[in-house]
Amino acid sequence: MRARTGKRSGFAHGSASALRTGRGLTTVVMFILVPQVNLKKRLDVDAAAERWAAALPGLIVGNWRG
Repeated sequence: MRARTGKRSGFAHGSASALRTGRGLTTVVMFILVPQVNLKKRLDVDAAAERWAAALPGLIVGNWRG
């Protein structure tokens, strides 16, 4: 972004030469992150992994063709 001068101050897209050289360009803050919400834990991966690990031997034996 390029800072505008004069009555209509603000920011505009930089020209190709300004983008190449960096002259007249400035950093513009577009948004600020503010923590506002605390979400509860919705997915317990460890518990699901333990359940499947415990059930896996029984599933293998139950589907064994021998």
